[in-house]
Amino acid sequence: KRVVVEAWCPRCRQTEEDSIHIFRQCPTTEEVWRYLSLDWVLNTSIQNAWKWLNWVFNQGINEQCCLFCCGLWLIWSNRNQLLYENKITNSRDISRQITSYNLKLQGLEEK
Repeated sequence: KRVVVEAWCPRCRQTEEDSIHIFRQCPTTEEVWRYLSLDWVLNTSIQNAWKWLNWVFNQGINEQCCLFCCGLWLIWSNRNQLLYENKITNSRDISRQITSYNLKLQGLEEK
């Protein structure tokens, strides 16, 4: 399998992609965090991904941190689906996936 190396964000095509852009600065990602009422994760000027993650986990309560982790996973998964399968998912649907996945992990999914 070949690894696709693309400099530009596959979602917004506005800037070069790095971890801060993928998980915080891409317009789609910003919308996802807002839909999840986690827009406070955007309110920092920290540009180092590890420092930003540390900051989020220090600021958030347990439930927010769990939702945030699900968000990171599904933002990344949807980014890869777009890049490798050409599957486009909007921010509203990504936020629904995150909420559903979070509920599954907590064992609270409706049967």
